[in-house]
Amino acid sequence: MKNQQLIAFAIVIALLSSCTSVIIDENLISTTLSYSNVQTFGNALADQIAAGDGAGIDNTFRNSGVVIDESDDTYFAVNGVHPVNRGDYTSYYPKSVVKASLQTDEIVKAYSFTSLNGHETDMEALTFGPEDNYLYIGDEYNYIYQMNLASGQIEQEWDLASIDVSTNTDKGIEAITYSAATGTFFVGIQALATVIEVRLQKGGTVTKVNEFTVAGSPSGLFAHPDGTLYVLTFSTIYRFTKDGTQTCEIVIPDGLGMTRPDGIYIDSNNEFIYLADSQGPLYDGHSLYKIAWTQPCQ
Repeated sequence: MKNQQLIAFAIVIALLSSCTSVIIDENLISTTLSYSNVQTFGNALADQIAAGDGAGIDNTFRNSGVVIDESDDTYFAVNGVHPVNRGDYTSYYPKSVVKASLQTDEIVKAYSFTSLNGHETDMEALTFGPEDNYLYIGDEYNYIYQMNLASGQIEQEWDLASIDVSTNTDKGIEAITYSAATGTFFVGIQALATVIEVRLQKGGTVTKVNEFTVAGSPSGLFAHPDGTLYVLTFSTIYRFTKDGTQTCEIVIPDGLGMTRPDGIYIDSNNEFIYLADSQGPLYDGHSLYKIAWTQPCQ
């Protein structure tokens, strides 16, 4: 028994040492998110449930990500899978990515999925990539998909198992963002509490560039054009340098009324921050919050 315990301890130490620990800048800024100017959205997502999302079993659009198309004032949301029935992750299809108007909160277009290339899906995270008219989607089964917005087709997929990412069901990719500053994608892995920087190549090849841990499960990621990275957890927004040094933390106040912050986007003019709430509608809240962005980390 003693030998088995020593072996188990050695495995844990090896796993912990494989990730870069959180590095914190000595001049760390700590502040609270201001929310004096807030708009909320979610009617379009409720309409998608009425149209059949969740198969009549999961009656809430569990918005697990957000991307804003600033060219036409719309937002993208993704309906993540959650085990409404204990241990059941597959009875709630179809699940959808929805594009909706920020002016009217009405559906513009919906892309529904049941499975892909012979495997189940649990889409949880959204980002634009390096090219126009495509959306990249992170999946809790640790796949990344490239979706053509015109056709709705998944044109490529990448499996992070190829870089040794392995998690239990519903504990994989929870967040994704593309950084134009580095030309790479960053993904947040729920079970590991890590952010992994990867390079995606045609043909399904994934190359790991870097990895760092965060103080909590990364539920949202946003790569700012200035080269910094914002990491959302269920209670706090952290700002990191692109190499993984934490420089700022912004507490999300209870007064905002969010239940489970699960996606983040900052507009190109630094005027607004958008936060998705995957459980808001379950508690008389909202699926998406648009908040005046005071740039609190400055």
